[in-house]
Amino acid sequence: MKISVIAFTINGMKLSQRLGEISYFKNHEIGFYSKCSGYDGNDAESVRECIFDWTKEQFETADAVIFIGATGIAVRAVAPCIKDKLKDIPVLVIDEKGLYVIPLLAGHVGGANEMAERIAGELGAQAVITTATDLNHSFAVDVFAGRNHLLITKKDGIKEVSSKILRGERITLSVKNEEIRDCSRIPDLVEISDYPPENPVDVVISEEEFSGNATLVLRKRNYVLGIGCRKNKSFDGVLKVVKDALKEAILEPGDIGILASIDLKKEEKALKELADYLRVPFQTYSAEELERIGGVFSSSEYVKKVTGTDNVCERAAMAAGLERSPEAKLVFDKYARDGVTVALVKTDWKIDFDE
Repeated sequence: MKISVIAFTINGMKLSQRLGEISYFKNHEIGFYSKCSGYDGNDAESVRECIFDWTKEQFETADAVIFIGATGIAVRAVAPCIKDKLKDIPVLVIDEKGLYVIPLLAGHVGGANEMAERIAGELGAQAVITTATDLNHSFAVDVFAGRNHLLITKKDGIKEVSSKILRGERITLSVKNEEIRDCSRIPDLVEISDYPPENPVDVVISEEEFSGNATLVLRKRNYVLGIGCRKNKSFDGVLKVVKDALKEAILEPGDIGILASIDLKKEEKALKELADYLRVPFQTYSAEELERIGGVFSSSEYVKKVTGTDNVCERAAMAAGLERSPEAKLVFDKYARDGVTVALVKTDWKIDFDE
C-alpha cells in the first residue's frame, strides 16, 4: 500500500517524521512531501497550483493520502479528484500538532476510518469519525463488504440498508449458512435468510450474477489472479490476455479479489493499472518467498534465470491464496500469451462478522 503525506509547516514536517516511525506504516510504502515536490517560490497562486497538481498525481498513483494541515486545504485539493465512493482512495487530515486525525474521504469502503483510528492510537491523538453507523456502533454493510472481499454491485443500496439499521430495523441477509465463519457473531439487527432467497431481501451474497429482488447485492471475490509480464508491457495488452484467460476459466473480472506477482514487478505500470481496474490489492512476493510455496507448478529455466524462481504467476497466486485460506487451490494453470502469464487460485470462502 502506497501512502502519500504532504505537510505545509515546520511543525507539520516534524509530525510527518513521527508518522514514519509508527508501526502502522512499517508494512506500507510511504512518501513525504513538504508543500509539494519541486516547489520553488512563495506566491500563494504557485503554492495552490502545486498542491492541486500533487494531489491529482497521488489520486492516480497512491492508495491513500494524508494532509498535515488545515482541513480546508485538503477539501479544495481533493474536490476535483472525487469520482465514486466505491473507487475514491482514503484521504485523511491531521492537524500539525497531532491532536486530531480526520478521515475525510472513503471512510468505509476505502478504510479511511480504520486508518484514522489506528494512526490516532499510535500518535496518542483523537480520531474524528463522523459516519453515522460508526457513531451509533451499528453494523456497516459497506465496511463488512470490504473486510470480506465482497464486490458491491448495487451501490445505491448501501444507503437504504444503512438507513434501516440506523432506524433500529432488522435487515435480511441471504447467504448459505455453511459460508458463515461464526454464527455467534452475527449482529442483532441482521437476520440470515437462505440462499437463494424465496422472498425479497435487503442484502444478498452471491458467487454469480444475481437478478432477484435484493436492495444490495454483494459478489464473492474468492479468486486470486497470479500474473507475470514482460517489462513495459502496455495495460491494454495485459488486460486483453487477462480477459481471455478469465473467459476460458468461465470467470469474470468481478470474481478476482487479489492480484499477485513477484516483487520485481511491484512498480510495473500495467500491473498497477490492472489492480486499479479490478479494484483489488496488488500483492508481490520475493523470489525466495515464491520458491518456498509447495506444489506442482509449470517450470521455466529461463524465468528462473531472470527472476530467481521457476514460475511467477502460479506461485504468486498460491502465495496470496494461502494467506487468505489454507484450503486455497490452483484451479487454472499457467496461461501464456503475448508476453503475459496468468494463473488462478480459488480460496476457501467464509464471511466473518467479527470487526
